Amino acid sequence: MTGKMNTAADRDRRQRYGQMRGRDLYWGFTLGILSNLATIFMLHSSGGKMGWAMTAMIVGTFIFVMINSFDCMDDLKANADDMDEEEAATNFGSKFLNAPWGLFKGVVTLIFGSLAITQLQVIWDIF
Repeated sequence: MTGKMNTAADRDRRQRYGQMRGRDLYWGFTLGILSNLATIFMLHSSGGKMGWAMTAMIVGTFIFVMINSFDCMDDLKANADDMDEEEAATNFGSKFLNAPWGLFKGVVTLIFGSLAITQLQVIWDIF
């Protein structure tokens, strides 16, 4: 046994699983963006006087997006690693196997981390 998913049913299952985890990743991004837009609006409306409640929301959103994103990306990477040689040789398989997962994680961290830091700076007048 190779640990790979090689049957036609396995390929179908892998495609459905990849679709599901990709959707989870997009929903996590969507919730993160909407939450950040809401907190930015509230900070603007209140003049940054929201204190600990807003801090909890900002930090909670950041943690949620990081856990969701990294978990989905790790699952997608594992899904790619399960491809057999025939499937990996396709254009899609080759691209999927060579996806820069570390870069994706870095960009997500940079985007949502900078949003969190700048909002916390407004609340606590730091930096």
